[in-house]
Amino acid sequence: MALFISLCCVFLNLKILHYKITKNNYKIHTLLILNIILIFIYILALRGPFKHVAINVQNYSFSEFKVVNDIMLNPIMAFAWAHKQYKEEQKIPSIDDNTAKEIQSKLFPYIDISQNNPIADTIKPSIFLNIMESFGLEIDEYSSKETNFLGELKQHFEEDFLFKRFLSSSNGTIPSLANLLFISPFSNISTSKFQTIKLPLTPIEIYKKAGYKVIFISAGNGSWQNIKEYLKKQGVDEIIDENSIINSYPQAKTTQNGYGISDEFLYKKAYEILQDNPYKTLIIALTISNHPPYLDYNIKINHDQIPNELLKLLPYDHKKQLAILKAYTYANNEFGKFLSKIKQSKLKDKIIIAATGDHRTRDLKNNLYNTKAFSYSVPFYLYIPKVLQYNINYNKNRVGSHKDIFPTLYNISLNNIEYISIGGRNMLGLTKNKKLEFGINDALWIDNQGVYTANKGYFFESNTSIKNTNQEIILDKYHKEFQELYYKLNWWQLNKRLNN
Repeated sequence: MALFISLCCVFLNLKILHYKITKNNYKIHTLLILNIILIFIYILALRGPFKHVAINVQNYSFSEFKVVNDIMLNPIMAFAWAHKQYKEEQKIPSIDDNTAKEIQSKLFPYIDISQNNPIADTIKPSIFLNIMESFGLEIDEYSSKETNFLGELKQHFEEDFLFKRFLSSSNGTIPSLANLLFISPFSNISTSKFQTIKLPLTPIEIYKKAGYKVIFISAGNGSWQNIKEYLKKQGVDEIIDENSIINSYPQAKTTQNGYGISDEFLYKKAYEILQDNPYKTLIIALTISNHPPYLDYNIKINHDQIPNELLKLLPYDHKKQLAILKAYTYANNEFGKFLSKIKQSKLKDKIIIAATGDHRTRDLKNNLYNTKAFSYSVPFYLYIPKVLQYNINYNKNRVGSHKDIFPTLYNISLNNIEYISIGGRNMLGLTKNKKLEFGINDALWIDNQGVYTANKGYFFESNTSIKNTNQEIILDKYHKEFQELYYKLNWWQLNKRLNN
């Protein structure tokens, strides 16, 4: 195809070079209009469609072959992106080790050790971590008997461990993945000059050292953000993306939406893998169905039964409102069906399943009055078979964020391992240090009493919610400095692991 287009360009250029110039009779305003149209078409060809941005730094890769992706870009875009990333890398903050020690004395150590877990030494369960696209909690707040936006997932939320006072680490997919999988506050690490460096003490490395096989499965394209190559560098054994899934299930191709395929095929593939690997396998999954442009999922929702309070958060377009709610319900229902299948199979006593959202639900208005933190909330769900439950202390009203997911998994599946915590702790363990009872997002942070943003604090309505009142908290020195100190400590540990 590239060769064919090149030959066409050569042919056109030769035609132009040999064209005999003749005088035209166009008026000046006609020539201006024609030139403006030509410039517009040229810009469109450079940029890609305006309605659905097909070409940007996150998703210009559409092929498994790097050389095909590289020739897709025009030089102007490639240079602009490279220059922007170069400037971002120049801004990476750096602090010395002595300052880092002072910060740790004020906050907490950045390293921790998991509990002594004798069950983990005898049973090496497989783990399925599901990172769900746009799985915020605001829509679920309006679920009822008439409109159950969780679908089959609802019963599992009621049966198993669930934390709702919980925040995503970031507000985009790649920043949250970077924080979760690489413990990196630098979201573009997979495409940066550091992309060839293997980071120590990632969750991937910790589970690999414990004898686990690590598999990454995505309903999207593995070349997105260079994630496939970067995960290989970090030690992931097998990477399965939409192309691999379509090879296994050709009917999945009919569900492509520009960003990936429908979640049901991801779960189908994951179940097959777990059947073959019921022990010592970590599967990290990334879903896509709840990402625009939304497909017309076969979900029945009566628009008349949607609460007015929810409609106010959604776009005004009637069709788009239904599309958003159908996609949200479909994604949750498919995960619920997957959980039901696991629980009804021989795998029910062998598999630990964890799930969270990568960030808040897209296309919802952010209510900055009483949902400052709630707008950024995602669930943290855990299914742990009874036989694998050791030293469990469950308090569903505990606050937390993405930083706590892997520390929780380490404590329930491994024995006495050292890991980078950056304030993360076992959500199913006893409270050992009150300073660790917090959740943090790029936009704000929370503790047991309230939410803190832009040097202001607001009390929560109750100890079961993270909806806030308008009553301000008078901040002490610790709360005033916390977010900045945490930010510095997090960047310090990344620079140390990069030897940067």
